[in-house]
Amino acid sequence: MESTGPESTHRWGQSRRLTFIDVRLQYDGRINRSDLIDFFAISVPQATADLKRYQELAPGNIAYDPRIRVYVALDTFEPVFAHRTAALYLGDLARLARKMISRSESFVGFIPPTGVVATPARAITPSEVATLVQAIREKVTLKVVYQSMDSPEPSTLTISPHAVGFDGLRWHTRAWCHTRNIFRDFAIGRLKVLEAVPDTDAPAPESDEGWFTHVSVILIPHPDLSPSQRETVMRDYEMENGRAVLDCQKAMLFYTLRHLNLESGELKDAARQHVVVENRHDVDRWVREDRAGIPISA
Repeated sequence: MESTGPESTHRWGQSRRLTFIDVRLQYDGRINRSDLIDFFAISVPQATADLKRYQELAPGNIAYDPRIRVYVALDTFEPVFAHRTAALYLGDLARLARKMISRSESFVGFIPPTGVVATPARAITPSEVATLVQAIREKVTLKVVYQSMDSPEPSTLTISPHAVGFDGLRWHTRAWCHTRNIFRDFAIGRLKVLEAVPDTDAPAPESDEGWFTHVSVILIPHPDLSPSQRETVMRDYEMENGRAVLDCQKAMLFYTLRHLNLESGELKDAARQHVVVENRHDVDRWVREDRAGIPISA
């Protein structure tokens, strides 16, 4: 049985520090003891021991440069913790730029000048999120007030939430709507929970076909791109055999297409739309089949 005592906790702490060293070497190309001391509030001997341990794990990654008094990444550097992908690093840069996280919450060292797309803040209170998450866990039905963009006035509805989703801009809860007798999406920022209500015989979440059915969206380069442009797009989208296959929940298909600016089947200029949906006929049919394809939160 795995230990959960102090020794196990210590090992986990050192594992985090070794990952920190790996990330700093990979992206900053250098690290010193003070980086570890300041970030983790550890002693000088502990920081020294961590750097020594990392050198033992990856001797081809790191060397001490006495001239500048820092540890530097060698030309033979290979990440020890492969899960620290560029996407994770760049995601941290974006969150730091948006002030969604603090420096103490990220392993990023040097922060290059970073620009992000300006998006309006969405007013979602922690209490609403907490209530919804707990309702999903406990299978609780809620009475809510919801302002749909389809009607001028808010409606009082009874919903049984079973999941949450993000469309790239807004967070939603996926729920059985007892008023319309259908599984729908509700933008959390437009919803106010009034109270929990007695069980109203909501269908099991597993019966939400739109949520549990997965479909494939096949992306290919725009046909009007030049051969060189096509190669660039295929590399950019990590295509294999000229295709990138997105596994998508049917209920999230509309949002996925909108996020990629592909909700319309219209063939736009190749300079603005680099990819097209190869299986457009199937995708359009799946959107129509899913009753939540045109969400009431739109």
